Amino acid sequence: MSRIDQLLASYRSRVALPLQPGLPLSQRVWFVVYPPDDERRLEPRLQEFELATQDARLGWRTVDLAGSFAGWMDTFDESERAACLGDPELVETYADPGFVDFLKERMEDAVSGLEQARAERTVIALTGLMELYDFIHVSSLIDALEDIFPGILLFFFPGEREGNSYRFLGSRDGWEGFEPPDLQVMSGI
Repeated sequence: MSRIDQLLASYRSRVALPLQPGLPLSQRVWFVVYPPDDERRLEPRLQEFELATQDARLGWRTVDLAGSFAGWMDTFDESERAACLGDPELVETYADPGFVDFLKERMEDAVSGLEQARAERTVIALTGLMELYDFIHVSSLIDALEDIFPGILLFFFPGEREGNSYRFLGSRDGWEGFEPPDLQVMSGI
């Protein structure tokens, strides 16, 4: 069985369990953790995760973060963008909270129009997390999303997990000490 097949089997088992309403976001975040080398193998199989979600009678929405950084930079006027991109340290300073706020707005747009009862039974799948690398930590995005969505956030996370430590793209901790009490992880490692 391939690592992707293992991830899918683990996801099917998890998504089939009954949902518990009213949990804090830290307990409604699920991670599909896989080696970064599997990113291209996983992309064409995302629809299988969607079908497993629908089989469990849950809704599904995908938010692809690829291209988000360029979209955020497009919100700057030309001189500000040139100054920001000319200094890597300045980009990092702008990115948190600016880029985080931009991504939060994208997430709000993705869930707008969902009635509360349906939103609680919807999985928002976040793909393209590589776009965040070197700009913000995944934990910053999760913290920003705490109050905007009552359903499940499913992160397709290229990296690795050791206990409660996550290394985004295998190079740095993605949590900075944040240890959720009951994080659901599907790991192909």
